[in-house]
Amino acid sequence: MPKPSLSDPVVAALLEVAKVRFALFRERFGRDPDPDEPLLFDPAQCDPMAASEADSRVQVVSAAMAKDVDASAVLGLLGYGLTN
Repeated sequence: MPKPSLSDPVVAALLEVAKVRFALFRERFGRDPDPDEPLLFDPAQCDPMAASEADSRVQVVSAAMAKDVDASAVLGLLGYGLTN
């Protein structure tokens, strides 16, 4: 399998989603995330905890819609098929 490139539209969409989630992490927790902390997090928790699979999908779709990028491509890249 070829290595993804930054010019790949799916990778570019993933980066846009990550930017949104990074900003939301900063807003929720008042700091930048550590490398091992989830960008798809449970906002009800006081500390960064991974969101459920269903919530993760919603977070990806919401961020993709905010940036007008292909949510299904990002979900697929992250291993969240539309019917998993």
